[in-house]
Amino acid sequence: MTEIKTIEQAQKYFFNAEKAVLECEQNITHLADLNENACFIQSAGKHRWLISSKEKPAIQIGVVIDEKTGAATRINWRQVFE
Repeated sequence: MTEIKTIEQAQKYFFNAEKAVLECEQNITHLADLNENACFIQSAGKHRWLISSKEKPAIQIGVVIDEKTGAATRINWRQVFE
């Protein structure tokens, strides 16, 4: 029974981290409009950005911003281990 609760709790944290990076990805061109920023954002050069969740387990995605449309396209995803 304890194992099931542990798995359920881990899934909850994982989904929350994914939700956070997704919100930052969708709003990357206007992050100032967000009430709360749940991500760390780093420039990777040439319209590329790394977005990492602040929550554990940490998830990091790479996105490219289209210059003309401002749309973000996810190019990779990984779980960050400390």
